[in-house]
Amino acid sequence: MKLAYKATSNKRRNVVAVAPKVLPHDEVSFILVSKGIIGFRESAHLIKVAQDTNCMITIASGKKIGTTDSILSMVNLGIMPGKSLVLNIKGERNDEAFREASKIISGETDSNK
Repeated sequence: MKLAYKATSNKRRNVVAVAPKVLPHDEVSFILVSKGIIGFRESAHLIKVAQDTNCMITIASGKKIGTTDSILSMVNLGIMPGKSLVLNIKGERNDEAFREASKIISGETDSNK
């Protein structure tokens, strides 16, 4: 945290203002229940959403974690219908990324695009 100081005549410093720490990107987390299987096709679509929105998407399923950096890490989660997931999205356009990712996880979108 940065502090702004004001020097006085006796060289003592008094705090004038405290600048709040602003993160460069917003980060949000959601708990979702999968309504479909997340395989290679769905994982590739999630990676495309992450690239289009300039976000980092992480999915946790039990003790396993998959990121949009690796398609195999997403497929190895073994997501089946009814499995609960923690979806973590970090980036400036996280609301748009969440909408698209939740459509893919819930099976509402055709991932053949």
